[in-house]
Parts: sequence; structure tokens; C-alpha cells
Amino acid sequence: MPLIILSPLLLLLIAVCFYPDLPVFYILPFPETAYLALATIALLAALMRQTDWLYWLALLASYFAALQFSSAANSAVTGNMAEGQITQLAVLPLLTAVTMLLLAVIPKPLLSKPAGILLLLSGPALLFLGVALPLNVWLAKAQLPSVVLQHLPGCQGLTWLHAWFLLIIAGIWLIIINVKMRNPAQWGQFAIWLATIIGMEVSYKPEFAGWSIVAATLAILLTLAFQMLHLAYIDELTQLPQRRALLSHLNRLGRKSAVCMLDVDHFKKFNDTYGHDVGDQVLKLLGSILNSIKGLKAYRYGGEEFTLVFSHNNPELLQEKLEEVRLAVAEYPLVIRKPDRPNQADTGKTQRGSGAAEKTVNVTISLGCCIKQKGETPMQLLKRADEALYAAKKAGRNIAVLKA
Repeated sequence: MPLIILSPLLLLLIAVCFYPDLPVFYILPFPETAYLALATIALLAALMRQTDWLYWLALLASYFAALQFSSAANSAVTGNMAEGQITQLAVLPLLTAVTMLLLAVIPKPLLSKPAGILLLLSGPALLFLGVALPLNVWLAKAQLPSVVLQHLPGCQGLTWLHAWFLLIIAGIWLIIINVKMRNPAQWGQFAIWLATIIGMEVSYKPEFAGWSIVAATLAILLTLAFQMLHLAYIDELTQLPQRRALLSHLNRLGRKSAVCMLDVDHFKKFNDTYGHDVGDQVLKLLGSILNSIKGLKAYRYGGEEFTLVFSHNNPELLQEKLEEVRLAVAEYPLVIRKPDRPNQADTGKTQRGSGAAEKTVNVTISLGCCIKQKGETPMQLLKRADEALYAAKKAGRNIAVLKA
């Protein structure tokens, strides 16, 4: 996923460094094309109700306008684009990095509220204020040492010193947002930041800077596609693939395979006793346990029912794995959260078991598994697995039943 989302920016960086004379760079009019691409993605994000991207797109459009303004102003003052580049190194990258980091970590209100409109305008205002500051003009006149203009092989605007500076900022970004960055949106945000850096580095050619914005919009488009796939195929509560993904998997299931249906024993009674929020806690726990066990693919079928898919039909190995799943759930102590339990996970862990009002319960599951038969359709296979699950419940629950 990360490489796919970042691929437009990476391909552009390679092309700019090693093939700067490609005709494709000059076939589109800029800056008009860049602004059209931004407007198109903004409209698409709004239609998909992914309005958080509008904050980022407004910031990206403002950055591009500020970059053009800064380059023109610096060139007019110094008469030398290289020195103008030094000015951008001093002001615009720092403001951009800080603004985007803040946007990534702060909660974003709805755009329909005054706070949302204020946030939408605050980032662009900060960038334009920064490039219009008297400090910017002073830096252009100061003619800083040209030692930073030692170019990397094949890259006209990127320097060794600047490269290390950018790597440090990129590292800070990855650490602050999320070291693992599992969310597609986080990689899309990082792609926008990378586009601003590339745009700054290649601003000596307006076509290159414009293409960096186009590449950023393509990265956002890929991110939106991943987000839509996530919404369509991943269950929000358990973070497991849901029934749509299951049916797709079953349609390409191999001849040697098996399917298991499982559900939580007495789940309705559990909900009635402790409340639906605790019931959701049970489902989250079950999703986490099933996702951590190797040798199977887990899906949320619906309600308290889950489906496990195995890529083999060895009865002994299947029985061992089913028992492993059953024990993993049955032996996990579930702490019923108190109403005043802290939201922070670390604080909650320190208080776990300290209050008399907390209660620990154990949840059990029943499992019914069957081995795929020749010529069997996915629905027939699921029906037989459901019959095996019914047999497990009839036999007393908290057991696994395997049928050929």
C-alpha cells in the first residue's frame, strides 16, 4: 500500500533527477493544470464524504501559490534564481512542515461549523504570511553562503545538505504521526508533504513544480480508492474483513480447503446483562484474537458470527487449530470496563483490577467446521459449516465440531 500511494511522487522524483528533458513535462499548461487537478480531487473527496481531505487540498493549493509568489519575489530582488532557492529553504519548507504536522495531529471539526472554516483558512493564511514577511526579503538580500549549492549527481536543485535536512524532517514526520502508519490516509498525508518538498526543490522550472502538485493529487486519488475499499471490505468494529470479502475469497477457494463458522455463546444474554457497549468490546476482542492466530483467515460474517477459512483440509491440523482458537478465547480474561474508566489506554492499564467495581468474565465460543467437497458452491459450503456450528451448540457449546 505505501509504495502504491507514493508511486506518483517517486516516479516524478526519478524523472526529474534523471530525465529532466522529457517532453511530457512541457505538454500541459501550468499553473492552470495544477489548480484544475486540485479542484477535481476536492470535488471527488466531497462527493465521497471524505471532507478531511479538503483541509489538505486547501493547504496544498496555498503552498503552490505561495511557492510561485516566493520564487517571483526572490528573483525580482536578487536577479538570481539560485539565491531565491536559498530563501525558500529558509522560510517556506519550515512553515509548510510545521503547518502540515499540526494539521495531521489535531482533531478536525466539521466544515459546516465555524471552527472548520477557520481551520480551513488558517493554514493558507500562515503560508502566505510567512512568504510575505520582511524576513524573506532580507534573506534574499543577504546572499547566504553558496556552499549549499553543491548538487547531487543528476539533480539540478537538490543539495547534499538540503537532502539531509529533508530526511531529518521526514523522519520526524513518520515518528510523530505513527511509526507504522497503517492507515491509508496517513500515507496520503505524507505524500502531500513529499510533494511540497519536491515542488520546492524543482521550483526553478514551473513545469516541474506544477507536476509535483499533479502527482500529489494522484496520490490522494489512490488514497481515496484505498479508503473506499477499506469501507467496503473491512468491518469497522472488529477490523476484520467482512462478508463481501469472504464471498470473494470463497469464490477462488482451492480444492483442498476448509471453512469454519463460529459465534459467541449466549451473546444475547451477555448483551442484556452488561450492555451493548460491553458486547462491542467482546466482538473487538474476538476480532483481535482471531487476527493474531496464524494458519487461518478470519472474517466477520455478521452480528456475533465469524468465519474462518483454511487453505488445507488435513483433519488433524484443522482440529488442532480449532482447539487453539477455542482456548485462546475461553482463557482470555475480559475486564468489564467501568463507566468512569479513563479513555487513555495507558492510564486504563495502570488502573486495571484496582477497583472493586471492575469485573472479569470469560467468553466462550462454539465452532463448526467442514472440509470442502468437490463441486461444492460457496453457499453450500457455508451452509454445511453452519450446520456443524449448530451441532456444536446442541452438544453443549464451547466446543469445536469438525465434519468432512
